[in-house]
Amino acid sequence: MNKVLSYSIAAALALASVGAQAQNALGNHVRATNDPLFVAQEMLGRPTDTSITVNASATKNLEVYYEYGTKPGAYTGKTDITLFQANAGVNVLIDKLKPNTQYFYRMRYREPGSTTFNSRAEHSFYTQRAPGSTYSFVVTFDDHLDDNTDDETFKLSMKNIAAEKPDFYISLGDNFFTDKLRPPTKEGVEDRVQLLRSYYNLLNHSTSMFLALGGHEGENPGHLDGTPNNLAVWDTVFRKKYIPNPEPNGFYTASGKPEPFMGLRQANYSWVWGDALFIVLDPYWNKPEQGGGDWGMTLGREQYDWLKKTLETSKAKYKFVFAHSLIGGQRTSGGGARGGVEGVKFLEMGGYNYDGTWGWDKMRPGWPKPIHNILADNKATIYFKGHDHTYVKQELDGVIYQTGPQPSAGNTELNDRAKVYNYSQGTILGGTGYARVTVSPENVKVEYVETWLPSKETAAHKNGMVIDSYTLKPR
Repeated sequence: MNKVLSYSIAAALALASVGAQAQNALGNHVRATNDPLFVAQEMLGRPTDTSITVNASATKNLEVYYEYGTKPGAYTGKTDITLFQANAGVNVLIDKLKPNTQYFYRMRYREPGSTTFNSRAEHSFYTQRAPGSTYSFVVTFDDHLDDNTDDETFKLSMKNIAAEKPDFYISLGDNFFTDKLRPPTKEGVEDRVQLLRSYYNLLNHSTSMFLALGGHEGENPGHLDGTPNNLAVWDTVFRKKYIPNPEPNGFYTASGKPEPFMGLRQANYSWVWGDALFIVLDPYWNKPEQGGGDWGMTLGREQYDWLKKTLETSKAKYKFVFAHSLIGGQRTSGGGARGGVEGVKFLEMGGYNYDGTWGWDKMRPGWPKPIHNILADNKATIYFKGHDHTYVKQELDGVIYQTGPQPSAGNTELNDRAKVYNYSQGTILGGTGYARVTVSPENVKVEYVETWLPSKETAAHKNGMVIDSYTLKPR
């Protein structure tokens, strides 16, 4: 029997406006997709070897099931009928699937009392790839829509990615920008999450979504007040309503415990796909046991131990780690946690204080070694990060540190951004777009794919062009 998982939150339709002050900081943006019946269209998440989850949210009560099969238009299985209550986020689990297999599926729906089910468009997905498989995934960095980003560029990036049909899509945070709402309200937070979800609708019906958290999601324990009415709870609750990140279940591992009003936060997790291990980190929720100030950003001991164990016990050919920023990094005029390998030596990432003295033993007493040492000792392949809105490829002790550009940037010029953020080496490029990663038994190929609106294309800049690429062998 196919299981149906429903994550339902009673909420009114989100307000069309989040207030004049918030708009001044965030800009005025329109939703990329609009559907009279679905505020959130099909989104794939939590793929395993034998299952996948489909998330959607309807604007009215509907009865829904999904039918699926291994050939287009030939459906040999279907889920049970479940009620989509109006404005609830509903996760439907399609299970008992074959590993390493492409499936095709579509939603069937009707209003209660109707005798006929309507059909939505057919989409597809893959279950877990077998070792030795070749496949691709895409990483974006800083998806946010604020007054410095462009709606049409973001839509084009999503359409470009969708056309490539990667197995999954990993977004590295600073998406919702709910911490910039003035004032933050429950309705305003849901509106921001729905806004970003409308862009993901262009892609994630056929590409599984994985979301990492950034500093602008508002999911910081400093916002907690002992009640369910605060930014940290609202952002977590609505993120989980509309984006089905993984929880530990045997296929996925994670650290963390259920939190009041939120349950499991689904903020860090790992899984294996083909020949690669994937690890997503959350450095924003935990507080350090020793030392605040410069050392205030931390994985926390539980997440740190989980990362160390996951890397040490993995036999995967490739090991990818994803986080919005360095867990430490440099302090600059543009904020903290900046830079790449130039900042790896500092704080929890590398163990040194900003004055060049060794701080690890005092600030992280009893912890075995800094994070970079764990990555290097266990032959991590790439540490993907955003935060600095710039394409930078660097290497330190065999680990590639890959910083990426916005997929939605209105300003594509590099100018002095790299200098401000203390990048002084490696491949440094401006522009806008995303990273396409192809994994094969022989190597990993990373490509910086640029996004250019027709009005901005030139002989040297074409939409979809690869401006940089590199290949890595198994370590």
